[in-house]
Amino acid sequence: MKSTKYFIPEPESVHAYPDGRQVCQDNAAGKREYKARTTEMWLRQDGICPITGKWVDQNRAQFDHEAGRGSNGGHRDDRTLNDKGEWQNAAVSPEGNTLKGSQRYHWLDGKYVPVLKGGEVYAKSA
Repeated sequence: MKSTKYFIPEPESVHAYPDGRQVCQDNAAGKREYKARTTEMWLRQDGICPITGKWVDQNRAQFDHEAGRGSNGGHRDDRTLNDKGEWQNAAVSPEGNTLKGSQRYHWLDGKYVPVLKGGEVYAKSA
């Protein structure tokens, strides 16, 4: 590699907002981090799509945002754990992502369940 006179810093891969949200940037480093986070979630879920309950190949797993990415990404959060250390977001199969649609989901007692209108979540399982 040819040495250069100027230092070229690695681009920022994740932008952290004051409210704690993290957003992987739209550059090579950010895309690598986004993929790494998808893999992290896939591993913690033992490769099972939390929506369909079926095995999903790691290469097909898709990053699913609990709160979606609407409002032009205004509430996007790419963290895999929230501030309390609880699971946030999920790795889902393409089929599970299609079934989910634009519905918001939330981790509750180890299950990925839809959020009802008004922000309520389904009751805990017995």
